[in-house]
Amino acid sequence: MGRTRGVRTWGGGVGPLLLAGLVAATVAAACGYHPVGMGGPAPAGRRVAVEAITNETMRPGIQGIVGAAVLRQLRLHGVLGPSETGPPTLILSGGVTGYQSEAIAFDREDIGRRYRVRVTLVATLTERTDGKVRLREAIVGEAFYTTGVGAVSVSNSEAEALRFAADDVASKLVARLLEEW
Repeated sequence: MGRTRGVRTWGGGVGPLLLAGLVAATVAAACGYHPVGMGGPAPAGRRVAVEAITNETMRPGIQGIVGAAVLRQLRLHGVLGPSETGPPTLILSGGVTGYQSEAIAFDREDIGRRYRVRVTLVATLTERTDGKVRLREAIVGEAFYTTGVGAVSVSNSEAEALRFAADDVASKLVARLLEEW
């Protein structure tokens, strides 16, 4: 009969710890800190228009995978915005010029088991108003995969590594663009 029903308490001092975390986050936000990628617009109001990425490799569809990764990273960093904010100040164009999947580790029968995928993107950043090239650079992204049993497993592993390599290229490209500003 001396039991309390329906009452929950935080055990072990979690309540004060949670409160301290919330206070620290509020103070950090008030001082202008924010999580990576969650900032406002790009520095100095820079906006980028992205032209279609071209494919200069023998790998079909790679330009779509790399292009989607670049757009995701640009949106994440606030570089792409709605057209209502005005015309973009810069134009980003580029092409995938290299795709390589090479064995880097082998089994006893000298069959490749671990592979590295490399994707090369040559990107050009141009001023929209005067056509001046601000940046032209080759960026390489890479990822790794291990082969499984069967052709489907190998194909799926390579496709997933390609997506990771595209994300790596996009991440490096956006970091370079933000560095340029």
